[in-house]
Amino acid sequence: MSTTRTSSISRRTLLTAVARGGLAVAACTTATLAAAPAQAAQDRWTWCHQCSQLWFSGNGSGYCPVGSGIFGWDHGHQSSGSGDYVLRFDTDAGVGESSWRWCRDCAALWSKGWFDLGRTTSYCPNSSQPLRWHNWSGSGTYKIEALPDGINGPGGQRRWFLCIQCSGLFFTGNGSNGTCPAGGGHRHWMTPQPQIGFEYVLRQL
Repeated sequence: MSTTRTSSISRRTLLTAVARGGLAVAACTTATLAAAPAQAAQDRWTWCHQCSQLWFSGNGSGYCPVGSGIFGWDHGHQSSGSGDYVLRFDTDAGVGESSWRWCRDCAALWSKGWFDLGRTTSYCPNSSQPLRWHNWSGSGTYKIEALPDGINGPGGQRRWFLCIQCSGLFFTGNGSNGTCPAGGGHRHWMTPQPQIGFEYVLRQL
């Protein structure tokens, strides 16, 4: 998973079995459930306080749609204030929605399920393709818990949604929908529909 396009991670390079703790700005009190041990295969997934998306921090800073710095030329995701989130692979035990991929070009997590349904709402801010689709080359397949029935017991953090514009996973628990690379704020549909409007649950170390 390298945003510099010089390396990619294997499916099991970041196995973890110990709790390290961590408290995110994204973990606001209105969106956090009771603590529970994380049961997932890969950590170093991070909330970006600029765009509100979940992204993988293990290979650099990725590409955030929000520019920063004096001239706005720095487009790296920002991990300040975030906890360390852990994701299951689809081959791991437990329930969840197995449509999620890492984007090689922007480092964000996004739903390939929407793409597979023939919709063209996948949008990567760092894509060289004319249609700006996310690039899932080198990615594992991740399984994300979804309310109300696809969760693995108590605990975790709610208020994560699929954006129907860019297909990314974003957090709404701080009163903002963040910034979508397709323009404006991220958007979600509240009514649960397959691959479209579920509320998701993430867990931290």
